[in-house]
Amino acid sequence: MKNVLYLTAFLFVMNRIAFAQAPDSGKNSTPSKTNSLAQRLDSLRKRVNGNSHSAPPSAVTPGNARAGMPGEAPTLPTVFSYGSIPIQDRNVIRSYYVDLAFNKTTCILFKSPIRSVDLGSKDIIADKANAVDNVLRVKASSIGFNETNFSVMTADGQFYSFVVNYNEYPTMLALDLSVNEDGVVQQKARSVNQKGTIVNFAGVNTSQQEIVQNCAHIIDQRRRVKHVGINKYDIQASVRGLYYKDNVLYYKIGIKNKSAINYDLDYIRFFITDKTIAKVTSHQELEVTPLYVYNKPLVIIPGHQTVEKVYAFQKFTIPDDKVVQIILGEKNGGRTVSFTMANQDILDADTL
Repeated sequence: MKNVLYLTAFLFVMNRIAFAQAPDSGKNSTPSKTNSLAQRLDSLRKRVNGNSHSAPPSAVTPGNARAGMPGEAPTLPTVFSYGSIPIQDRNVIRSYYVDLAFNKTTCILFKSPIRSVDLGSKDIIADKANAVDNVLRVKASSIGFNETNFSVMTADGQFYSFVVNYNEYPTMLALDLSVNEDGVVQQKARSVNQKGTIVNFAGVNTSQQEIVQNCAHIIDQRRRVKHVGINKYDIQASVRGLYYKDNVLYYKIGIKNKSAINYDLDYIRFFITDKTIAKVTSHQELEVTPLYVYNKPLVIIPGHQTVEKVYAFQKFTIPDDKVVQIILGEKNGGRTVSFTMANQDILDADTL
């Protein structure tokens, strides 16, 4: 009898143990508290994501989510607070540092024509060089100014930034930014510089070196024009050749001094004026400024000698009722002479 009781108690205990270890079928049919919590968290996540544009930055943060428990959904994603966008190196335009003086002018050469210039203060002044679109002249308008800046935009869409300090003895008075790449590109830039830095005159795209070479070639040519000029006061002034290349007109001017007294040339000026002047009030003239003058330093024509100069102009023509008037003036003297040239003479220019 005692053995039967022991066996019954052992079976009862084993049955309880098996019942405890058996899977709960209710978990497969009804949601548990854990799954219910996961669904609520999922619903909360959707509401936060849907209204993130109107919720304040601190509405949901990683600290507000519960630590994960077995069976729970993952924690809520981080909602970043509003802030500034970090500046990358590729977003920064580096500045050129230049020194300016009050009694010196610094020239900066750009690759393309200048479209706008913005000055940081009134202590510096800047303007484009005469008849040149891509050369900027800058200087100080006051002595000892505080550090300032200026910026330049060019026709090719490039933006240039400059930081400026005052220095009465600047080490640089000319800056060439027409070739500013590094590495292999710079090798190409140097080969271009051997031909000459490109200067963009209004409507002209050529190099100053090419203009100089063309003028030197013209000087060596024999006289091609023989009917345009004047002989007065023993001074013979005439156009000896007229040439055209790359939208540039070249006037070869000869000045012969037939007297024994030196002729000190003060100026040679070119005007477009009326062919016939009936009334003083109808007189209109427009001065034409050359891009370059070859043999410009030669201003003294000794007695019984001849000097030739070449004047390079941007291409122009004139109406039939206008003429080009060329005036030569003597320094501290009265031997001023002038002569005219018709439009047909310009049209007959030789091509280089």
